[in-house]
Amino acid sequence: MDWEDLKTFLAVARHGNLSAGARSLGVSQTTMARRLEGLHARLGVRLLSRTPTGFVLTAAGERILPRVERMEGEALSAERAISGEDDRLEGLVRITSVDTFAARILTPALARLAQLHPGIAVELITDVRSLSLARREADIAVRLAPFEQHEAVVRRIADMAFGLYAAPAYLTERGAPDWTDQGAAHRIVTVQDALAGLPEAQWLTGLAPAAATVLAANSRQVQLEACRLGLGLTCLPRYLGDAETGLTRIETPTVAPRRGVWIGVHRDLRDTPRIRAVLDLASEQVRASAAILDPG
Repeated sequence: MDWEDLKTFLAVARHGNLSAGARSLGVSQTTMARRLEGLHARLGVRLLSRTPTGFVLTAAGERILPRVERMEGEALSAERAISGEDDRLEGLVRITSVDTFAARILTPALARLAQLHPGIAVELITDVRSLSLARREADIAVRLAPFEQHEAVVRRIADMAFGLYAAPAYLTERGAPDWTDQGAAHRIVTVQDALAGLPEAQWLTGLAPAAATVLAANSRQVQLEACRLGLGLTCLPRYLGDAETGLTRIETPTVAPRRGVWIGVHRDLRDTPRIRAVLDLASEQVRASAAILDPG
């Protein structure tokens, strides 16, 4: 069996569809479909069955999945060990974080990196999902929550404060909230249901449970733009909201939450020079931004 075909099987089994699996491996959906069908043809048995909602494991797939995951673990361990021996300040480093944080806070560090180490290329992956360091979906992760991966070396490098914002035109139309009616006279822009457990989303829901939700988005930039255009109140990181001249920060009866900023790298790669260079510059940039991340 071809290892690339088995990687295809794992990706589709994890993501449930060809498109997401293809993105995780950096290949086309057509390539994914061809590899999967080729694997099924060579084995003479189907490991994954297509349903109206996506792919699901067959009985044979359930039996083979743990074995293939162990193969993947050994292959990735070998890859990390080889990468860890690379002492050159050149090559590719993959960083993952959320969209606006990556754009506003991390990108300046990458500009410095290009000047100091022009041989290092960076792939900056913005995703609300926590990409796996163990599976080499990323080399470095900057997250707004503690890491759950035990093989990661992690540091908390900053705190990030949130606030409630509205456009002046919205406040002229609706007035400033007095909160006695639980926000019944107001509209809010918030996150999609999949992100409803985030501390800032729960805080906004508790603050204005009677407000009408006019937009739910998984992008901070979309929330900011919607708020700027007067769609409603929204909770934003202070580094975004305070910097936007078209927004007004609103006083609230309870303090908006703060979240830690964590940076992590797989322990097998932490001393690889190119990864260490990117890790150090990213950490320095976040620490240098402490005053705008958490203005106090």
